[in-house]
Amino acid sequence: MKHFYNLFFLSLFFVAFISCQDEISQITEPAQGEALKVNANVTNLVQRTVTKDGSKDNIIDNSSCLQVQLPITVSVNGLEIYVDSEDDFEVIEAIFDEFDDDSDHLEIFFPIVVILNDYSKITINTQDELEALIEDCGDENEIDDDIECLDFVYPISLSMYNSENQLTKTVSVVNDEQFYKLIDDIDDNDIVVINFPISIILFDGTERNIENMDMLENEIEQVKDMCDEDDDNDYDDDDCDDCSQEQLTQLLKTCSWKVDKLKINDVEQTEQYENYTFFFLSEGVLKAINNGNEIFGTWEVDSSDTDILLKINFETLADFSFDWKLHEIEDDDEIDLRFEDNKFKLEKHCD
Repeated sequence: MKHFYNLFFLSLFFVAFISCQDEISQITEPAQGEALKVNANVTNLVQRTVTKDGSKDNIIDNSSCLQVQLPITVSVNGLEIYVDSEDDFEVIEAIFDEFDDDSDHLEIFFPIVVILNDYSKITINTQDELEALIEDCGDENEIDDDIECLDFVYPISLSMYNSENQLTKTVSVVNDEQFYKLIDDIDDNDIVVINFPISIILFDGTERNIENMDMLENEIEQVKDMCDEDDDNDYDDDDCDDCSQEQLTQLLKTCSWKVDKLKINDVEQTEQYENYTFFFLSEGVLKAINNGNEIFGTWEVDSSDTDILLKINFETLADFSFDWKLHEIEDDDEIDLRFEDNKFKLEKHCD
């Protein structure tokens, strides 16, 4: 009888053990569909989203694939500036914008440290060394790897599993650099699972909740080319982020406007039109007066995916007839417009 009870309890132990093993397996089994796998499209999209964006300091280094580590010292048109925050980029821009007819020059005091797209750092000792590094980058506004049209909301929790589907650890990433390096270290045998839901913020400030990997991949694919990534060398070319079509429309109808600056195909044309006065009238009528002569055209405020446009058309004034992108409104007195390399600045005159 004792032998019977021993067998009975041993059987119960094995049943309980197997049940526990099944429960552990269910707990630790990774959701394969949510895993970041080497060379998978969604993995590449996520890593491109958290790649280091080097365009913020283009006013200093003229390169979107690297960023200068602050603080540094520069000379701007002969004035020495200690740059220890991104706010100082605006100081440099203000010096450059002070005069329209001067030649702007920025000199970096070496050595400096630069941060590359993969967050690695290199010490640069001369301008020649910096130029050699910049040559390996794409040209201004050229399509590059980093995706800047959305950001992740941190922290993000990820679970790591081994090749036997056993949970090895759970980590929490709190910034782009940590996320980038984690993805960069994934090898073929690793199973790295994002613990959804997570949140992302789009370029227009919209926040969205992401429930699974398919949703994440689709979201990045949809928005990755929808914003101006500001990869040109003109610092803060999105000065008018808070401007609206209505604001520009109403401002143009206020008083009259004169040409403060006009450069077409890199040729200065301001003096040629200094006696022109423009009136932006109702129903899209645009009137230009020059020495008593009236010239009529059309105007319209419109928008593209990312920009506010002032569309001007004259039959006889080709230098103004472009779909100008609104660059900046300065104190409601000046309107700065751009079309490719052409620049047009209007100044308000209220007689």
